[in-house]
Amino acid sequence: SPQLRENVRDVLPSLPSQDDYFLLKWLRARCFDLPKAEAMLRKVIRKYMSGGMCGYDREGSPIWYEIIGPLDAKGLLFSASKQDLLKNKFRDCEVLRRECEQQSQPRIFPVAYNLIKHFLSEDTRKKVVVLGSNWKEVLQKYIDPEQIPVEYGGTLTDPDGDPKCPSKINYGGDVPQHYYVRDQLAQQYEHTAVVNRGSSHQVEYEILFP
Repeated sequence: SPQLRENVRDVLPSLPSQDDYFLLKWLRARCFDLPKAEAMLRKVIRKYMSGGMCGYDREGSPIWYEIIGPLDAKGLLFSASKQDLLKNKFRDCEVLRRECEQQSQPRIFPVAYNLIKHFLSEDTRKKVVVLGSNWKEVLQKYIDPEQIPVEYGGTLTDPDGDPKCPSKINYGGDVPQHYYVRDQLAQQYEHTAVVNRGSSHQVEYEILFP
């Protein structure tokens, strides 16, 4: 664990958790093969967790993109715990908050907002704009086209001309099964035991997933 911590210290601040327990989980998942554990840790959440901050709206507030379509939710849940993924999203919120001015700004959500709007307060719902087929035109009411990736109707590209601006927005994608932690752990801990009548057998498990 100390060696793994040293090897990944350059990305440590961006991880959802930095304690020894979190790092030990990745070592166990790769049978304590340090290079494999390091490679897995660097790639899984950072590569396949979609979304990113890109540009600013007309009032100077940062814009965060949530890319839902290519997100492999199942693969992520098999490669990291729910707590780890939630912590990663909390970190995203903290990054965004640091960029925000100390004032409430209008937000733009996808049509999927309809699924959650009943759980939101009236004040929160007033800040939400639900877009239809004319979403590109509406976006430009709030955001200068120079701050919107070409992929979403603007003129912004990466330095290499990529219209999706992947240097700022992660598009996720399918998580390869060899990154899955859950199946590896199941194979590690499964065993059988014969318990005779009148006797007992105690088994201790470390619960890594809810």
